[in-house]
Amino acid sequence: MTTELATNGKPFVHQQAAHCETGVTSALFRHQGVDISEPMIFGIGSGIFFGYLPFLKLSHLPITAFRSKPGSVFRKAAKRLGASFVIKTYRDPQKGMDELRQVLKTGKIVGLATNLYWLPYVSERHRHNFSGHNIIVLRETDCGFRICDPTFALVDCTADGLERARFVPGPLNPRGHMYYTKSVNPHPDLRGACIKGMKDSCNAMLKIPIPIFGVRGIRFLAKRVVKSPDKLGFQEACRNLAGLVRWVEETGTGGAGFRYMYAAFMHEAAGLFGSAELADLAEEMDAIGNNWRDFSVVSARIIKKRGKEEATFVKAGELMLTCANREEAFFNNLQKVVRKLKA
Repeated sequence: MTTELATNGKPFVHQQAAHCETGVTSALFRHQGVDISEPMIFGIGSGIFFGYLPFLKLSHLPITAFRSKPGSVFRKAAKRLGASFVIKTYRDPQKGMDELRQVLKTGKIVGLATNLYWLPYVSERHRHNFSGHNIIVLRETDCGFRICDPTFALVDCTADGLERARFVPGPLNPRGHMYYTKSVNPHPDLRGACIKGMKDSCNAMLKIPIPIFGVRGIRFLAKRVVKSPDKLGFQEACRNLAGLVRWVEETGTGGAGFRYMYAAFMHEAAGLFGSAELADLAEEMDAIGNNWRDFSVVSARIIKKRGKEEATFVKAGELMLTCANREEAFFNNLQKVVRKLKA
């Protein structure tokens, strides 16, 4: 942990986070006196999800989402924890930068969504075109802004660099997305917030009728993976599989990483409710995260042509179906447990 001063001179404690949006949200609450963990924010904000979006492309490859829509975790968590908050986007970059400065002058710290590639303090090896990277602006400086990047460090960023990262053109333009808490409930109803978050996640994973979302989406994509060599050719199928592995392992926190984070939330919720059933489900979600990692290992062997007989597209698809089956059972069981919990 590192301490830094915010605009109003109040000490801000930087803690390294596993994921940018949950790290920012946890820090915004912590700065106002409510110490709530990153996994708890993820669970209350219904962060766990799955969506296969072949109509949206990043680096010419389909987007596969293992978490809910960027921005939704903060909005849902803040609402369920009883906070008063502001979320804004802008068409005019100048207006977006002016309003950021105005809010900082009131003594608030501010969360922003940015394009990771254009943040000047990010090294070349870590840069990629991702418009959902969340940071906190602590104060304006003579040379720009003092930034808390929860997955990097406390850094300085030029005003021009920050403006470009906030307003980079393109289909996933963050449009200067800015958010902050005006006030927080010093004694939030954690039990009630957890129940709402868990119910919402169960519905998202089990009840969306569109076949590319939730458990249905995992099965849909698994079938595509199996058929991809015949439909696309081996090389193009490998390229698509490599893109999928990147979503499982790297982008954001990675799909497997989000499963581990949800398991950590379940462990905390188990302690909060004194529920052995939630504790058992936490262990199961950890195991599901391991299954996704198994999928990545087999996929890497296919892509690198390591020659192992078990490393086939069929095997990769089977591992995804295993993940789908286990996640379906997990959320069905979680629904049953939640019905018995009392806020």
